[in-house]
Amino acid sequence: MDKIVFRGAQVLYAGQFIEADVAVANGRIAGIGRHLEGDVLSVEGYLVPGLIDEHIHGIHGCDTMSGAQDVTQMARCVVQHGVTTFLPTTMNAPVEETHAAVQGVKDAMLAAGPGADIAGVHMEGPFLSEKYKGAQDARANQLPSMENFQRLTDGTQEIVRLMTLAPELPGAEAFIRAAAAQGIRISAGHSDASYETMESALDWGLSQITHLFNGMNPLHHRAPGVPCAALTLEGLNVQMISDGIHLHPAAVKLAVRSGAKILLITDAMEAADMPDGEYSLGGQQVFVRNGEARLAQGNLAGSTLTLERAVRNVMRFAGITLSQAVQMATANVADALGLCDRGRIRTGLRADLCLLDRNLEVAKTMLAGKFEFER
Repeated sequence: MDKIVFRGAQVLYAGQFIEADVAVANGRIAGIGRHLEGDVLSVEGYLVPGLIDEHIHGIHGCDTMSGAQDVTQMARCVVQHGVTTFLPTTMNAPVEETHAAVQGVKDAMLAAGPGADIAGVHMEGPFLSEKYKGAQDARANQLPSMENFQRLTDGTQEIVRLMTLAPELPGAEAFIRAAAAQGIRISAGHSDASYETMESALDWGLSQITHLFNGMNPLHHRAPGVPCAALTLEGLNVQMISDGIHLHPAAVKLAVRSGAKILLITDAMEAADMPDGEYSLGGQQVFVRNGEARLAQGNLAGSTLTLERAVRNVMRFAGITLSQAVQMATANVADALGLCDRGRIRTGLRADLCLLDRNLEVAKTMLAGKFEFER
């Protein structure tokens, strides 16, 4: 087919749902309007931009740390959940293992197989706080420096799009300034930073917060720390795991009502899309019960969330509309990562699209004009 025309769905356009046709040709959105010409595909439900997950460790038995084959399979799996772009995310590990994982992501990117687009790697660690390590292995922690970073990413540095670190660590200012100058997005996470340090880090080049309220100091009225900075400082993009486990629904509502620019993430590990049982994350044994993933000592260890469920959850938890929730998993994330060719339904952008049925389940996923999933 030279031109596909979606007809019959409500289309998310400029922040609201409208009745319109959407034409796709040559991998791009070729037009939005009424009675467009082309090969008409009659559909029902809601046509939204393809979802973007910037923080995902694994899914369906696959793990970023296991190399290119697993990352390639992750790309095939996430399209079933409406995801068209993702950042495979590393865990704290020794230098050799981290380097091998980042190389694996690069190899998967170069192979350009079927499934979602891999837009780079998200390095969660090793420049993290031991106090708020969460499920990270603190034995692999290092102090931030370009020298240490280069050892971790030798030959692969160009694919690092996002990095989580603790901005209070010695050397953080110099590293953040240098990394941000190279186009790497820096996110504060697994951190005990004070509010004042967060204010300074924003000037250094910090632009994101990793999984709000998790892996950070608590919100206190006399020591507001990372959470208060996330919800009050202008210019920060705030990741949120809307699974009802990492965050109480009231905490989700608080974050949304604060006006912060929310980025929905899954922080999923290999047990996502799998039954309860025993799994692994960053070389540590994880026990999944009723969809809740924890280490033996009780720490939460990633999630089993999928991104379309996160969209439905945030609607219910925070009382927002579908258009608002979808923006948190599309346009907001694209903007935060500098992906200006996707995240919205607009003429000329990539035809990365997700069709949700009336129950907000994924019916079809299109990547650059090609269907990668159909139910």
